[in-house]
Amino acid sequence: MSLDVKLLTGKKIADMPGRTQQAQEVAHRFADFVAAATETLDIAIYHFKLAGPEGQIVADALNGAAEKGVKVRIAYFHEKQRGQSAEHLALTGGDSDEPSDFSGVGNGVQLQMIQGIDLNHLPVGTMPEPIEGGGHLMHSKYMVRDASAVWMGSANFTSEAWSVQDNNIVTIESPELARYYGSDFDDLWRTGRIAGTGKDDRGTVTVDSIKVDVDFSPGDGRTIDYQIAGAISAATHSVTIASMVISSGAVLNALVEAVERGVNVTGTYDGPQMAGVAKHWSGVSDAAHGGATNGKAEQWQIVQSHLTGKKSMPFNPNKPGIPYNFMHNKVVVIDRQVVVTGSFNFSENATRNAENVITIHDPAIAETYDRYIADLVTLFGG
Repeated sequence: MSLDVKLLTGKKIADMPGRTQQAQEVAHRFADFVAAATETLDIAIYHFKLAGPEGQIVADALNGAAEKGVKVRIAYFHEKQRGQSAEHLALTGGDSDEPSDFSGVGNGVQLQMIQGIDLNHLPVGTMPEPIEGGGHLMHSKYMVRDASAVWMGSANFTSEAWSVQDNNIVTIESPELARYYGSDFDDLWRTGRIAGTGKDDRGTVTVDSIKVDVDFSPGDGRTIDYQIAGAISAATHSVTIASMVISSGAVLNALVEAVERGVNVTGTYDGPQMAGVAKHWSGVSDAAHGGATNGKAEQWQIVQSHLTGKKSMPFNPNKPGIPYNFMHNKVVVIDRQVVVTGSFNFSENATRNAENVITIHDPAIAETYDRYIADLVTLFGG
């Protein structure tokens, strides 16, 4: 068993050689993971769109696995409506208005579109809570190999995610962990929808003497949200955060309380994405939303003063093809002892998306993430 981390610092949009090199490095890492498969490879991915050399590397890896008899299945999100506004994407947790592209993938690879949530068509016995309607996403980005290894993190399988965006990727060899991911994938694949998935797939495993917790939404969305907030509330000296958006009421409240009790709160967020969220808050009243906004704008002002925003390229649905360079991580480090990471944005909407998250209890890995985020803060602050 082993646990490995790959941290990506987005290259400048104008730095084509740097972008290409980093994207190819990730593509080769992807290919190595796939090449080790002997029986099965299951992929749950929100956005798959790779071009150029990295696209060829990935397509060759997937097609090669299928040709040697590996059962390759890809479950990807099916977005019915495209061209959404930046504010809409920020609020839903989406990060692309473009459809996935599997044109380079051969017929030996099985593909299935995963639908979002529709309250009118929930499976029998599935309660609306914590699953709610409103355009929610299959937002995971993971692979399960031979029921023994997992690739997960914040990075979509796109050229932008691997080159100009800031992301993290974790690969873990652990049959115990793979079983949880395999159960979540089987639910997605069997039903073709996110409704009803993510239930009863949470657990704790040990990898190289490192404790790792795992959980999935939407089934456990509220639990994940409260656990992240709880981890922040338990911090005694430092909270280091890197999240594209921070709009969860529980997380914002925990961060404000941490600031008030003298905990060193630092980190980064995506500027344009959070601007869209703040715009939404300013345009609605607590009464109109049943108290849902609940002073979030004021809480965000407090938290924002301790963080550094990335001035990324604002999303514009009228300019397709622009390599959007979001700060795309979803990470929090507590007291340089514990790391929470995955596809789960620190937002209300993430609780209702199909997401996955792990908590790594290891000081060495926590220190690695802490330094990485500190470097992003320095970079964006400059």
